[in-house]
Amino acid sequence: MKSPRLWQSFTDWYTKLSFRHPFLILGIFLLLTVAGVFISKGHIKIVTNLAALLPEGTPSVLALDESKKRIGSTDFFTIAIKSETNSAHAIAKMQDLLKERIEKEWDDADWVQVGRDTSFFHSHALYYLPVNELLDLRDTLQMELVKASAKKGFTVNLMGDDDDDDDDDGIDKWYDEELPRRLGLPPQVQKEFNSFFAAREKKEGDTDGLPRELSHRLIGPKGDVGVIFVQLAKPSTDLEYAEKVLLRGEKLIAEINPKSIDPSLIAQVVGAYRSFMEVDAVSKDGTVATSISLVLILFMMFIFFRSFRTIVVVVVPLLTAAAVTMAVTAGVYGRLTVLTVFILALLAGMGIDYGIHLFGRVIQDFRGGRSVEDSVHQSLLHTGRALFAAAGTTIASFLTLQAGHFQGFKEFGIVASYGLFIAVLASFLGIPPLVAMMERIRPLTRSEKELKQSEKDPDKFLGTSARKLAFYGFVISAVVTVGLSVFMPRAMFEYDFRNLRAPSTGATIGYGRAIGKDASSTPAVMLAKDMKQVEAAHEFLRNKLSVEKDPMLKSFITYYTFVPQAKKQETRQMVIGEIGDIVKKEAMRKLTGEKKRMIDELLLMVDAKPFTEKDLPDWALKVVTERDGTVGRVGHMYGHVEKWNANSVRDYQDRFGYLFFKNDGTVSHGTDEEAKLSLQGKDTGKGTWLPIASSNFILSDVVKMVQEDGEILAVFVSLVLLVILLLYSRSVVGMMLLMAVTGSIVIWTVGIMGLFDIRIGLYNLITIPVILGVGIDGAIHMFHRYLELGPQQLGKAMRTTGLSITASSFTTIAGFFGLIFVAHKGLRTIGVLASIGILLAWMASVVLLPWLMARFVKTENTTKSETEVEKENA
Repeated sequence: MKSPRLWQSFTDWYTKLSFRHPFLILGIFLLLTVAGVFISKGHIKIVTNLAALLPEGTPSVLALDESKKRIGSTDFFTIAIKSETNSAHAIAKMQDLLKERIEKEWDDADWVQVGRDTSFFHSHALYYLPVNELLDLRDTLQMELVKASAKKGFTVNLMGDDDDDDDDDGIDKWYDEELPRRLGLPPQVQKEFNSFFAAREKKEGDTDGLPRELSHRLIGPKGDVGVIFVQLAKPSTDLEYAEKVLLRGEKLIAEINPKSIDPSLIAQVVGAYRSFMEVDAVSKDGTVATSISLVLILFMMFIFFRSFRTIVVVVVPLLTAAAVTMAVTAGVYGRLTVLTVFILALLAGMGIDYGIHLFGRVIQDFRGGRSVEDSVHQSLLHTGRALFAAAGTTIASFLTLQAGHFQGFKEFGIVASYGLFIAVLASFLGIPPLVAMMERIRPLTRSEKELKQSEKDPDKFLGTSARKLAFYGFVISAVVTVGLSVFMPRAMFEYDFRNLRAPSTGATIGYGRAIGKDASSTPAVMLAKDMKQVEAAHEFLRNKLSVEKDPMLKSFITYYTFVPQAKKQETRQMVIGEIGDIVKKEAMRKLTGEKKRMIDELLLMVDAKPFTEKDLPDWALKVVTERDGTVGRVGHMYGHVEKWNANSVRDYQDRFGYLFFKNDGTVSHGTDEEAKLSLQGKDTGKGTWLPIASSNFILSDVVKMVQEDGEILAVFVSLVLLVILLLYSRSVVGMMLLMAVTGSIVIWTVGIMGLFDIRIGLYNLITIPVILGVGIDGAIHMFHRYLELGPQQLGKAMRTTGLSITASSFTTIAGFFGLIFVAHKGLRTIGVLASIGILLAWMASVVLLPWLMARFVKTENTTKSETEVEKENA
């Protein structure tokens, strides 16, 4: 297989230059390495925020950005306090000390919350009931008054255990505990209603198991856990700020010392502001993975080559490539994401292949009798050409990631592409001067045994006919293909976020009981433009709860949740006045037991007057207040959703993430595509998109986009590989054989995934182009060598190039194998899938392909001897 004349001239010129001035060229490499390290050091940040990986214009990202501007953060800075002895008073004291210090010392704290005083809702509870419910209550009380008046002079039998069966339908039975939730009342108001009206006895002096004086604190009902919420100026997604405030919070806890209050007391910073610890974990994982990979790569090289010279010649260009790649990344992106953080491990594994193939050919030709300089030239001339072709297919497979929409894949594809190009260029240009330098230090030698080894029958491999072994390999490959294809349908996508996250940040205090079952520290935030939108959204959500009884909506809060419209309050005040007239009658005071308690509670509420936002407790007002002081345009939704389940989050997002304010003043459902069109100012017929911000929606969009891109990329990768392989092989047969190798790799890999339940996810999906790239690399090298030598020397191709493919494949596996030991579950799946897939790709290149080539490929060198081929190539 002749090389183009221009390529021959260039390789000849560069070989001579390298042997004449090796130190000059290596000096340039050293300068590039130092410059790369200097440029990249301190200029690259690690970003774990998945929102940064979604394309611009994604509604969930825009909503989250808007929420940062308007309310600072959708998450609270949270400190959890736990008492092993259920000492609520100790928890309350710790809350007070923390609140005092934070308000005094933290300038970036907008407000601090340790409790929710609900006395306001106690006195104004009736104003939250719809008029029809108030009328029902009035009529029930009126009937009770009639009965009480008829029994004047007698004690009303509360329990109805004589002949007062009608009492079963009295005021102690009218109230449905689900009513407040169905009406969309806030959890705090629900609590007041339930405690006032539920037909059950209450222990004197206690509220939900807590001392009455602590009943409104953010403390769990058992008195075992409490929290303190702090609204900070910057969001938790600002990772540098998150780290500082976390350390500040831990220092404050240590200074107060919970043990000094109660020996059983512990306190921790919990929640979203621990997110920086994930960055730290990912950063450490990247270091660990790279270190393990480098050690394994060096070990594999020693196993295959048993030469310090080989390690130096192959690894040094790789170090330069890594430094330059990081410098370019610093300039282009200025960051590493959870997908590109292991780029050095990728370069170590895949980039070293190029050096192995180049220097391996040098050693083979030298042992065959050539001079060192001539061996280097032959390596650049022949292997170098195959090297760039193989690298081109790998880079092309990475660039196909640009066809998708997920920004994370696109960014990874770009970084991996220029990283591999730099790696192959560094190996091609760096190995010749390194060989020349090593020759001046310690020249290569060869023994008579090595010369005789090179003269072995070129049509034999391992002492057996190469064709026979190749046929056995084909049979084995066919059996494996049929067997694994059965398991392909069992391969599944990973929807469990818990298997895609970094390790636990160490927060051990569960604080859900302290904030209530219908609340959350991370609600979805509604961001309306005006009060008309708020009113329409409130009615839409109320209808979802009270009429449709949507199982995914737990509760919600808007301005109108706390402050009913003035007209509604006026109407309700009239009915409340009538209720007051009834409960103040003397006959009603003669009721006993539970009825008397309920009448007493109503007496505390009937004199309440209509109110405005100014009358609300501070904590309630702050919930609907923006950073600039605007009141009422923000709301909160709490859902019944498994936040770790992508399908559950997606269902919730589809129901409540795309709300539209229509021209008729109502709110309706929509889709993400309609939201995008609305953002572009296009008429969708749905009206204006009403932004709903939630970090959970970001995860949902990532998973959805990864799935959609997976289908698109499969088509693009196939088409790109078809074109490249056709151009390279310059024959339909050659292209079909190389694509057969690719198809086998896909079938085997997917089959193994189905067999062992290795799921594809938003992290390990990027290993597919890596696996295909490595497989195609090996196949191209084997194919190129076969065309160069001819079918009569199949054994030599399998013995020489096969060894290089084996060495490069296992060093590539070593490059990814380090990821198996990291703590981040998502990154770990990359190591597992890549290691298995590359092993299968190696099998396809050295076990399946040889027989296919011998059977279907006719070459120019069919009848020529090895000596004639070498003379022609020379």
